[in-house]
Amino acid sequence: MKLEELRKRPHWSYSSLQSLLFICSLAWKFQKVDKLKPSHTPVSLAYGSCYHRVLTTMYNGIMKGSPLSVDDVAELFTSDWRSTVGKENVRYGKLDADGIEEQGRKLVRLAYDHVDPDEEVISISEVFAVPVRYNGRFMSKPLVGEFDLVIRGKDGAPVVVDWKTSATRWAKNRAGKSLQATAYSYAYSMKHGENVGVRFDVAVKNVRPVFEQHSTMRGTGDWNLLSKLVAKADAIVEHGLHYANLDSFGCSGCPYAGACAEWCRSAEEPAVMAA
Repeated sequence: MKLEELRKRPHWSYSSLQSLLFICSLAWKFQKVDKLKPSHTPVSLAYGSCYHRVLTTMYNGIMKGSPLSVDDVAELFTSDWRSTVGKENVRYGKLDADGIEEQGRKLVRLAYDHVDPDEEVISISEVFAVPVRYNGRFMSKPLVGEFDLVIRGKDGAPVVVDWKTSATRWAKNRAGKSLQATAYSYAYSMKHGENVGVRFDVAVKNVRPVFEQHSTMRGTGDWNLLSKLVAKADAIVEHGLHYANLDSFGCSGCPYAGACAEWCRSAEEPAVMAA
């Protein structure tokens, strides 16, 4: 089943869990429950989506034995980005549309240059939908998502690869703490019966772009914690325990800022100053 079809049914995804539990549960509610129309598309989302589509096409060519040239890949980014700008209401930051196009071409060229010919491409955009078990029972919603890339490394073992763009270089322990790595490791083990490594291929948007790879492993204890977090997320939604996280990094450029401000102004119980 295609990812779009799976997303129409009740489910959890890594990004949904991350948004609800660690970024802002109120913004999650506005998007997932209230179905509010966002005021704009964050530039990071539009940029990252374009980057992913280009790398998907690039790796499809590799897997089929018809690799693209580096110039082809750069032109793909230009075409995709200009199409995105024409359709989406993108809110920009330091760079305008032309600046992002120039930077994006550099990033995809960098990713192209770091393709390892000794790695075998097993799958691209592999969809998963796996059950989540907590306290001896299966939860009502599956974990749904998509692996950007699965490769077979030089040691013969599969590795789940996720593509990232980042404004800054990653801390050394970031992959080790990543909920996404836990979710993807769990999903792969449930789907294929094998515990494999997860690697983040990160294109850093410096003036001179940098390409980093961060690898990590997970195990039963990590998967048990994931299940517990899913149970907590279910409880938050069931009881409507959403609130504004006004100190979240997600506040800057949030497409639900107007709805959030209205929510903050309309508290049901007025605050009373102590005598």
